[in-house]
Amino acid sequence: MPRVDDLGRADLAIAYVEVGRGHPSYLDGIVEQLDRGFPEVRYVVLDVFQASHGLSLAGWRTIQALYRAGARGGTSTRLYDGLRRFAKSNRSDGLISSCLGRDIKRILAGFEGPVVVSHPLLAGILRGRHLVIYQHGELVAPEESWVSGCAGVLVPLPEVIPAFSKAGIPADTIHSTGQCLEPELVSQAETAFRARLERLNGHGPLTIALFSSGAYPSDHVRRLLIAAGVLYDAGLAVMIFAGQSSARQAQVIDYFAKAGTRPETRLDGEGRLKVIGSINRSDENRQVAAVFADLDIFVAPAHERTNWAVGLGLPQFMVCPHIGPYAPLNAGLARQRGVALEIADDSQAAALPETISRLRADGRLTLMAQSGFAPQRCHGFREAARWLAELTGLKQSI
Repeated sequence: MPRVDDLGRADLAIAYVEVGRGHPSYLDGIVEQLDRGFPEVRYVVLDVFQASHGLSLAGWRTIQALYRAGARGGTSTRLYDGLRRFAKSNRSDGLISSCLGRDIKRILAGFEGPVVVSHPLLAGILRGRHLVIYQHGELVAPEESWVSGCAGVLVPLPEVIPAFSKAGIPADTIHSTGQCLEPELVSQAETAFRARLERLNGHGPLTIALFSSGAYPSDHVRRLLIAAGVLYDAGLAVMIFAGQSSARQAQVIDYFAKAGTRPETRLDGEGRLKVIGSINRSDENRQVAAVFADLDIFVAPAHERTNWAVGLGLPQFMVCPHIGPYAPLNAGLARQRGVALEIADDSQAAALPETISRLRADGRLTLMAQSGFAPQRCHGFREAARWLAELTGLKQSI
């Protein structure tokens, strides 16, 4: 394994901020591809929560709490986004950056290799003092994601580059890798897509997966439950991925039990209604990969999973409201590509079976899948790993 525990033996460092799912999951993909294809690249994994102590740790925990509150919408969202913009744009030796970055900077002191980060706040904290490679895995680039002063910026698609160029980031430091999608999904993309088209063009029951963000905004949860209930009543197979909260999984199970249906909690269960919990991101990714070829549609907020609609040909219904700076832009991109539609309110959630039936009958679901299938641009993690290997002087290919 190329992972090492000593910075003195490492070619590069990968620094996590375990806030939300999107930013850390983008580093997960790079780590997996380094392990798979570049065993000679020695890397160290750092986590700011484990590396930080005292005021620094308290600051990161405050950021995490604000994220959880902000991801639910409203005033908390504006507060979190405002703090993130201020801290990121603040000087790397400013008050907030100095507090948050005190311990991670101390650990990295003297390390001359690249430091890969995916959270813009950490990129802003470390820039200028280290060879920072900022991986922006999202398909869109709101102002909150812009970070100048990095040695390199990795973006998924060329369409994202103008936003960073507008921010004054030199074009020669921005590199397009392709979409950053879970490798275990990309490896089965072609066979899953062909099977999905056959089902969408047929007359049998479809399978729908539903996801919430880890913050479980109340409007999203309510509409997901409404949609899941009517989809199940309409005879479709329904898989609700409850995330890493056992309490939320129990809440969803109880919701359906009170309505007279006891959901399965195992993927291999025979029932049409499943409520699946996960112990961590890796566990959830494994479970999704195990059933991905069976999925025909998914329902989720317009966050990082919108990649599936844009690149893997899995039609999406996006749960509203769009919370935070990324979701509205992701939704706009998905609508423009013709791969996703919105569930704007409770009535649209309740009408989802009829909507799906109509779109299936007139061929639009098939068109949504076809418009979003682009496997040739879905190897962002592999190309990011290759680019990092070349940066460290190792050109082994996968």
